[in-house]
Amino acid sequence: MKIDNFYMFKDTEFDFTYPKKIANSTIEGEFLTDFPKINYKKVCILMGANASGKTSLGKTMCFINNYLAGRDVKYFSSSIGDKKKSASAEIIYITPQSKEIHKLLIKFDINRLIFEQHTVCKLKKTSNLKATLLAVENSTPRFTYDENNKHGIENPGFKSVAHSLGRILCEQSSIWCYLFSDSNSNDPHFIKTYTPNISILEGILKSFDNSILSVSKISESEGNSYIVKFANKDEVFIKDGVFIKDSEMRLSRGTIESIEVADFLHHIKSKDDCTFFLDEKMAYSHSEIEISILNLIIEKLKPNSQFFYTTHNYDILAMNLPSHSYTFMRKNEFVEVLHPEKLGYTKNDRSLLGYVKNDVFGTLPDTSKIENFL
Repeated sequence: MKIDNFYMFKDTEFDFTYPKKIANSTIEGEFLTDFPKINYKKVCILMGANASGKTSLGKTMCFINNYLAGRDVKYFSSSIGDKKKSASAEIIYITPQSKEIHKLLIKFDINRLIFEQHTVCKLKKTSNLKATLLAVENSTPRFTYDENNKHGIENPGFKSVAHSLGRILCEQSSIWCYLFSDSNSNDPHFIKTYTPNISILEGILKSFDNSILSVSKISESEGNSYIVKFANKDEVFIKDGVFIKDSEMRLSRGTIESIEVADFLHHIKSKDDCTFFLDEKMAYSHSEIEISILNLIIEKLKPNSQFFYTTHNYDILAMNLPSHSYTFMRKNEFVEVLHPEKLGYTKNDRSLLGYVKNDVFGTLPDTSKIENFL
């Protein structure tokens, strides 16, 4: 994915693939089903200082998913960095069911879509990643929208012209699940559905608070309502993913946020061919709980699915994941992306933690302004 002039991204490129299968990898199935020569990063841990662009990346990805599905993404016009210039994105992606690779180029100004080009070709079992990417690069575009090819649509707004004309950009069954640290019911990036697995919900809540005795669904209530019972006879209620009846006074911040994490886990276990993005929803969790939940997510991740996770926790670097599972982000004037495997750090033998603490990637925050007060 290449993005320019969205948020603080300027000509920024992300590579969520890797060229060669790793022997004895701790992550299974990092390749496309039926296409074992096409490897992709199944787990992407995004790390960097505050305001380094991690959440902004997730919101840009969510915008692209919604655009591919044909939704109006007008809300994203406010995310254009320099309002006097256009913003653009280039996305190369796979649709597993149709066994195709796509390249989409889109460009916007603050008022509307001004350019769209879509290229697609069939995947071949004999082709590796490099050959597959070359094939889509060299293919003739199937669809172009620009000033000379308007297809009868003068002002498309912020909606795909190709999709409006009935052309398929992604499969109708395509699913994605984004959970942002600042999500609320009015956030256009986030469409909330709360349907947790009761056993997962109870197990997660008890891990966060060992005074919880049980979690039960209130069968006669409308919507998704649950009662949480404590050893001291206290009771609190959850309705549609939110604690009610002044429950915040009884629970820690980490316990409150764990409800959404439990719902997220339910989706991880139940959905194939899916993109998942979890944004700092375990910032208030104990490190051991965070690592345990991440291990569970990685174990339950289905084929052709991809998981993105943002965190500040150094302990995550000691999980012995492949080095390509980590992406480091830093921001000076604009966001810069560092893939450790491209910088020669091809093995994560728990040494990445040392590199980060010694600021090899330049991702530690500048604390000099705080230290000036000492």
